[in-house]
Amino acid sequence: MKALALAVVLILAASAAHAAGPYDGSVPLSCRIEAVFTCSQPTDCVRGTAETVLLPPVLTVDVNRRVVSGDAAGRKAAITAVGHGNGRMLLHGDELQTSGGTAWNVVIEEASGSMTASVLAYGGGTLMFGVCSAS
Repeated sequence: MKALALAVVLILAASAAHAAGPYDGSVPLSCRIEAVFTCSQPTDCVRGTAETVLLPPVLTVDVNRRVVSGDAAGRKAAITAVGHGNGRMLLHGDELQTSGGTAWNVVIEEASGSMTASVLAYGGGTLMFGVCSAS
């Protein structure tokens, strides 16, 4: 009976590990920003590109090193929190010193690599959509 219980536990653990998918943060990801919506007021939103909001078109997300990088100037953003649930990886960061108070979040679908991200600051915010691939 103990052997059967152990086998069931091992099978369930292996299934859970496999279910996370290739975009679970275990390897660095290259995330292409495909569409951007930025708002400075509730009724003043503009559609654009990564360049519109001074971001590179592709970000490198390295969860193990807890950093998002990729622009030519060498700017990096620290990942302050990582969560996993319902097949998604959730990343959070904040920039208190350099930007006067900006928070950002990234949600990546672990099975497909589909990405949604936001950057929020006093007086406005940006919503981004894209897709990630393993680096």
